[in-house]
Amino acid sequence: MGYEPSETRPSEERSTEARPGQGPFRANESLIERRIREAEAAGMFANLPGAGQPLRLDDDAHVPEDLRPGYRLLKNAGYAPAWIELQKHIHAELADLERWLARVTERWTRTGPLERERLRAEYTQKVRELNRQITTYNLIAPPAAGQLPLRRPGHELAE
Repeated sequence: MGYEPSETRPSEERSTEARPGQGPFRANESLIERRIREAEAAGMFANLPGAGQPLRLDDDAHVPEDLRPGYRLLKNAGYAPAWIELQKHIHAELADLERWLARVTERWTRTGPLERERLRAEYTQKVRELNRQITTYNLIAPPAAGQLPLRRPGHELAE
């Protein structure tokens, strides 16, 4: 049974109000979009569980597919893989280091040469420890999670 292009198939719905942006049907609207809009207008989405609450979007795209079930199980039990915990710790340590550096920089001009040397050594030690943690993270994190850059103690505490 063939149809001519000008004929309407029985399964097709045509609207006399199919003008762009007007009426109940929009010209560029798909059937799915229209059904969703109609269901929403009929109140079918009212009083759904979690209505008005933020969505919990658990993005595990960085986890290899074969490890996802195990990671989900750990996450639902309140645990995270070691590399994720280490990443959180590194970010906290970076924030602490930035705050420490801001405090030291603020008083730098009022500091004597011996104190400056002590602060440089302390900063170098902090960066060395942070880099050790970053290197460990870069070795254990899945490749898709990306690598963290190492910090270089440089001119932050200049003369």
